[in-house]
Amino acid sequence: MAAEGQTGEPAAELLTVPALVAGTELIGQYQGSGHREPPYLVRRVDGQILQLSHLLYLVAGGLDGQRSYAQLADELSTGWGREITAEQVSYLVENRLRRAGIVASDSAPDESAPLPKGRDRLLALKFRVALVPEHVVAVIARIFQPLFWPPIVVLALVAFIAAETWLALQGGVAQLLAGARELIDQPEQVLLVLGVLIAAGIFHECGHVAACRYGGARPGAMGVGIYLVWPAMYSTVTDSYRLSRGGRLRTDLGGVYFNVLAMLVLIVIFTQTGLPWLLVALVVWQVSTVWQFVPSIRLDGYYILSDLVGVPDLFDRMGPVLRSMLPGRPPHPRVRELKPWARWVITAWVVLVIPCLAYWIIGFLLLAPSVLPVVWEALGTHWHSVGNAIRTGDAAAAVVGVMRMLLLVLPWAGITLVLYNLGRGVARRIRRSRAELR
Repeated sequence: MAAEGQTGEPAAELLTVPALVAGTELIGQYQGSGHREPPYLVRRVDGQILQLSHLLYLVAGGLDGQRSYAQLADELSTGWGREITAEQVSYLVENRLRRAGIVASDSAPDESAPLPKGRDRLLALKFRVALVPEHVVAVIARIFQPLFWPPIVVLALVAFIAAETWLALQGGVAQLLAGARELIDQPEQVLLVLGVLIAAGIFHECGHVAACRYGGARPGAMGVGIYLVWPAMYSTVTDSYRLSRGGRLRTDLGGVYFNVLAMLVLIVIFTQTGLPWLLVALVVWQVSTVWQFVPSIRLDGYYILSDLVGVPDLFDRMGPVLRSMLPGRPPHPRVRELKPWARWVITAWVVLVIPCLAYWIIGFLLLAPSVLPVVWEALGTHWHSVGNAIRTGDAAAAVVGVMRMLLLVLPWAGITLVLYNLGRGVARRIRRSRAELR
């Protein structure tokens, strides 16, 4: 008779292991990691990259739907260098890998259990809508990929520096002021500036996907979402985690590099046309490019720092780092697993980011009582202006008025949303702590 467990079911060593969901990809070890023991990466069918321990990765690699748990346990004991039983392997498969969404269900071998819902990450992009599918993005990336050939990169950077220097020597500041005055006199030109910035933003995302493909990874869909409350474009380059540290940094910097190319094109067009509003668009895009390097929110600078350190999501480490800094508390396990130098860099980042976020939050709370009435009055003024523009048939002025109203409202709505999300997170942790104490 076959061996049975205490419940009357066949013992684990006699059961056949399940298979991985079709399309699941075992990538390998995360390169340039800041962990003491580098994690291993698996790409799920939905494109999500998972981090697994060495043992879990070996278990996943042995799930073929054919061998028994006993056979897999023997192979793992040899490959891992430690003894592991069939029951332990079964536990890891059912409680770790299946919950991660990479183990096929018994009834439908090509499908997994419902994929787990992602965590609500701090200051992450919300309400994403994919507008450009992956197969179209692949074509876009292939077209722009040659721009990352090193001689072209060097030539573009030298040309940009020369163009910026020439523009400054030609009295760029005076021309910029003239352009700003013209925008005030002819507000419809704001729409032209906005159009240029949107086109440059799309080109920025093309830089990320082209750099991702140049390194050998597969970019995903492109689209728009809401960052805080501002509309923001995004490109899916999660697959770049399979690349080396240099490849990931190239992907991070690809958008800024394409910003440089866009600014170079704007300078050339300005020299040929002399349009003042075009110079305003150029300066705004320069400021936006510098802003991208801020590492305290999820812009390019945040991902650059993350890849330099070799830790994928720095905000996930904020809580463990803060708890580890409390007197008398031992380092949190998620802090101990990091290399010493990575731990110090992330700790310094947390120490700098917390005051930065607190500054904006406290500033909002202090200024709100005096500023919000002024904002409300300005909204009323712009509302009447929009109404007058509509009655006179001035569509451009009406659109500009609506934009001014949005610019007044969005920052305050954004900080309110941040406060709401932070408060909800704190309340959730308090409820969880109370439940654990009961």
